[in-house]
Amino acid sequence: MSQCTRSVAQIVTVAAFLCTAAHLQASSSTAYVSVCCNAPSTAGVFNASTLAQTRSIATGSGGDGIALSPDGSKMFVTVDNKRELQAIATATGTILARVPVPIGVSGEPPIELAISPDGSHVYVFAPQDVPYSLLLDVDTTTYLVTHSLNLPFNESLGPLLISPDGKQLYFEVGLVNQYIQVIDAATLAPVSQIAVNESPSALTLTPSGLILMTDANNELLVIDPQSGSIVNRFPLPGENPVMLGAIVSSPDSTTAYVTFAGPAILAVNIATGATVFDAPIGYRPTQFAISSDGQRLYSIDYSTASGAWSVSEFQIQTRKPVTTVNQLGPLSGLALSHDGRSLYVLNANQSAIVSVDVSSQKPAHVTLGGVGINSLAIPPNGKTVWASSYAFAGGDDILVLNPATGQLKFTAGSNGGLTFRPGGTVLYVTNPAKLIALDVKSMSRLASVSAGNLENFGQAIPSPDGKRLYVSVTFVSGGVSRPQGNAFLPPGEIVVIDTSSFKPVGVMNIPDGLGALALTPDGSTLVCTSNLGHVHLIGTATGTIASTIQLTPANGLLVALALSPDGSTAHVTDAENNLLFVASLATGTQQAGDPVGVTPLGVAITPDGSEAWVLTAAGLEIVNLANGQVGGPVRLPGTPSAIAFAP
Repeated sequence: MSQCTRSVAQIVTVAAFLCTAAHLQASSSTAYVSVCCNAPSTAGVFNASTLAQTRSIATGSGGDGIALSPDGSKMFVTVDNKRELQAIATATGTILARVPVPIGVSGEPPIELAISPDGSHVYVFAPQDVPYSLLLDVDTTTYLVTHSLNLPFNESLGPLLISPDGKQLYFEVGLVNQYIQVIDAATLAPVSQIAVNESPSALTLTPSGLILMTDANNELLVIDPQSGSIVNRFPLPGENPVMLGAIVSSPDSTTAYVTFAGPAILAVNIATGATVFDAPIGYRPTQFAISSDGQRLYSIDYSTASGAWSVSEFQIQTRKPVTTVNQLGPLSGLALSHDGRSLYVLNANQSAIVSVDVSSQKPAHVTLGGVGINSLAIPPNGKTVWASSYAFAGGDDILVLNPATGQLKFTAGSNGGLTFRPGGTVLYVTNPAKLIALDVKSMSRLASVSAGNLENFGQAIPSPDGKRLYVSVTFVSGGVSRPQGNAFLPPGEIVVIDTSSFKPVGVMNIPDGLGALALTPDGSTLVCTSNLGHVHLIGTATGTIASTIQLTPANGLLVALALSPDGSTAHVTDAENNLLFVASLATGTQQAGDPVGVTPLGVAITPDGSEAWVLTAAGLEIVNLANGQVGGPVRLPGTPSAIAFAP
């Protein structure tokens, strides 16, 4: 496992959501709520000499593209939420203007940006807009759209380039019979097309105005947009086609620097095609920026093996990387200031960890970072807050927040629902495909088990003595018929794993659908939700269903479950009927069904047992369990996804 324990920048304070206070200790007076999406993204500012991060600028959620004004006073960023171009003062982080733009996809910058050499216009290229792809010209003084051009949908692939004199724009078009489209920058009128008949893997411009293009056939094309012709076509080393990811020209227009298989940085003479050097590196760049003296090559990088993102500096004279700084990704944009002192790195993060004061029910601090965070866990010592994403795609991160210092660290390569073994020395990480046991101190893998064919792991709950692990498993296909009008949970089973051998020692079948799972504090009873309004109570000693609580209405989707601190009461959210059920385990009866906000997908009970904190599409709602009164929603910087109370 690749471990990336570099500290990430910061707690970012967002005035609309926060009150001023010192950093909080993790205590029973604090709840931590994860925001899965729509939280602000960030642009990290790095010292270009040392790659030390000096500060962070908050942007809209899901940063796609970034461009700097020539004087460095403004940063232009495209974001997914709320689908806009933002003009931001780099000195203060103040958002100066917002210009609506079409939708993008975080981390895969389909919304391209180019800024004119004099900084008077910024061009926004949106291939994914419907019914037509779109090119916009925005005045950087008035922030008004001065021109727009509709293009064939889903054929204009980009990226967007601007000529050194600012008079023309270029981008690649088409999936077959490809060509470079030339656009008049002043009017956005199409000027000409340059046939290339290849799909580019990267495009850039030399300062002299030539277009450099690499393709999947291991070629470097040198294109003169003035004559509209390919002036050189050079084969690149390698026997197998490689999708190259980044290219940049030297300031004197003599050399192309290309990411290549290995991974490596390949330097090619633009006039002759001769290889200047082929330097192996330990990372795979996705974007380049080069210093004005041509000596330093900066990049944002991604490791497909570990899932780690990084920012790197490569010394061209020595042909060696000198600095690589691991980052919590995904990184989506890179811009070097014209004075060469600052490197701006755009992050497409959309998640956050929010600390909420229990007594006042107000957010205290927001820590931005990560994508899709929907799992939180706090170790028994209560000193840190751990977060990750339970998702089908692997290769994400585990985040560790120290509330006392505001420091956020991360480990790349693992993701899933998080649970600590009693004592806090072992962390269990559960995603649909795999269950992993990690040593908390070293973050090394102790054991793992993979899900079977057509099976998905759900939750993993350790017994109070830590000797057993109860794991919910659902079947992709099964024998439960869906009753008319009833929400559906897939059938499944609860697998009992011996934690010393990490081998299964028992199975409890749940044929009528398996939803959320919980364990009573004494370890005697497993509680799980099912279809038809059923809540099953399963004796851990016998491994059989001892009784079933019937909830009404019975057509709900019972997706979340929390037990009272004493284990006597179950609290169940119904995402179909927007209800919070309260049921007594002793009597096996429903005690309440309180209306809550739309789509309640999570619930936790305060340590004193007096309130249920419910995560809904509207935000965090708080239910007084004595009278069923609902308060909130508490304002959060995005959609809540998980909650944990500090011990």
